Amino acid sequence: MIPASLVRVPLALAIAAFSATAWAQGPINLTPAPEQEDRLSAPSSEQTGPLRLTPKRSAPPVLPRRETDRDTAPVEIPAGKKAETSGYGVVQVQGLSEIDENSLGILPLEDGGFGIDMWQGTPRAVIERLLPQIPIAIRSAAMRDLAIRLLLSSAAMPAWPDASPQPPGPSLIAQRISMLQSMGAFKDAGKLTAIAPQRSSDPVLLRLQAEDRLYANDYGRACEIVGGVGDHLARPYWQKLLVFCQTLQGNTADAALGASLLAETAGAEDQAFIALIDRLTKVASGPIDSLRDPNALHLAVMRTAKIEIPSDAIETAAPAIQRVIGVSPNARLETRLAAAEIAVELGALPATRLAEIYMAEKFEADELNNALSLAAADRSPRGRAVLFQSGQVETVHMARAAVISKALEIAIEEGRYLQVIDLYRTPLANLAAASQMQWFAAEAARALYALDRPLPARNWVAELRLAAARDPEAKRALDGLWYLALLTDSEVASQDFEPHLFAWLDFHQSKFGAEWTKRAATGLRLLDALGFDVPDGAWWRVLDRPGEAFARPDNAALLTALTRAAAGGRRAETVMLALLAFGENANRNIDTETVATIVEALRKIGLEKEAKRLVLETAATEGL
Repeated sequence: MIPASLVRVPLALAIAAFSATAWAQGPINLTPAPEQEDRLSAPSSEQTGPLRLTPKRSAPPVLPRRETDRDTAPVEIPAGKKAETSGYGVVQVQGLSEIDENSLGILPLEDGGFGIDMWQGTPRAVIERLLPQIPIAIRSAAMRDLAIRLLLSSAAMPAWPDASPQPPGPSLIAQRISMLQSMGAFKDAGKLTAIAPQRSSDPVLLRLQAEDRLYANDYGRACEIVGGVGDHLARPYWQKLLVFCQTLQGNTADAALGASLLAETAGAEDQAFIALIDRLTKVASGPIDSLRDPNALHLAVMRTAKIEIPSDAIETAAPAIQRVIGVSPNARLETRLAAAEIAVELGALPATRLAEIYMAEKFEADELNNALSLAAADRSPRGRAVLFQSGQVETVHMARAAVISKALEIAIEEGRYLQVIDLYRTPLANLAAASQMQWFAAEAARALYALDRPLPARNWVAELRLAAARDPEAKRALDGLWYLALLTDSEVASQDFEPHLFAWLDFHQSKFGAEWTKRAATGLRLLDALGFDVPDGAWWRVLDRPGEAFARPDNAALLTALTRAAAGGRRAETVMLALLAFGENANRNIDTETVATIVEALRKIGLEKEAKRLVLETAATEGL
């Protein structure tokens, strides 16, 4: 509530007075502890008193330089001097003021970018409208990699026609940085920010820098940035961050006053923040039962106040938020594990980090000894963590293979196969093939092929070959492995294509019954998209149920535009449209024609490896 003494003061005047008072002594300067630089580190428990604040006016609010960010700052070229190329391939001529900042990038062609002329032939208005719409929660590693490369690439931006002014709203470089940050690509976002000419004055870029520090648990640096925002301080976001910073200082009275003023002005926009600050300033108490779609500032307040993160916080959160919750000490075990799993699936957290999180949990000996039955009954993140930890501590190879087999079985049923094989990548590679584990040979080889690890896969295939002479099931298993082996193993790719293809069709027909034609048609269409010469006889085989095998996609206009962009050699437009066509959930709701069209388009602009990687992911997901 607002104190009685301020009831009669006009609200705008009160806010202005509040802001002026807060910054009368200069911007906040909180020196972060070394461990705060790591977004995945635990919070420091040694700090017992309020943080010390001292005036500091000299330094502009830019991201701190990290070891990995050296040489990322732009070089200003005085007028009349010769243009140079930066370490990231950004050509700067006659000073920064004469270039389009939206052309800047940190990824030249030789390092995986799409070339300085990648937007040639694409209208500026199309880029400005469609690029911000590409998905950030992408379940395909191949497509996510293309998205990050597109957002980071150095490119000469097409001019607006007839010298039209840039439309209002955030600049394209700010939107690119925001998308990278939301994807959890924090280092990439930071490097792109470091070369943005307006990073010390653009309110959107300043906010992104502050949020980068909040994600990193570097609250001191985030509060320093507040001190350099100038006239932007009156905006609701900076007012909220200022209130949070005052609580860190121990100035709870001003923070409570600021929260009260915000509740009267911007409370409807962000009631969750007001509720959280009330608990941090002890104005209110009790848990927060629900927090849908949290942001970086929400999580920072909750971590500081040691408020438990509600389980529904992960339902619609961006990959970056999933990553933060996945390593937060103030989240319940189930919530933390579930968020970490989603973050891995969306590429915001490496599978190796999820393995560490799984291994850090404490489980009873009985749970580890009965991990197989527990995982079968408990289809939860906790059950998966118990199963993984059991496999790591198991010393008997046969028992370890049983754990991996169960994990793969559950992953297929739950549509998480790609993420689980990545998690078990090292245990799979370290498990030696042996004749007594023939029962596991096909599963192990399939997973290793899907991981593009053909050499260790060959050892398991050799065991199947030895058994195939006397065991028809082993022979069928070999035939079923052919598709993935074709995509990854040069030895298999050099063999006669047609007889192996028909043997693979026989395998699917015998194993999958009535639905075999849909699976087989998917495989044939993707091989065709990769440029393999699929014989007519193979297509005739899958015409048994054509209505099911060839469902028409509902995005025909987008696929047509994609095909035309690729035919015209418009590289960046092709990648952008491919990402829009693929969407966020393609790995779970596969549309064969969409993936095939994307594959053909990528190959047409020279991205053969990327096209093949996408087909491999799809084949592994669909069990081809």
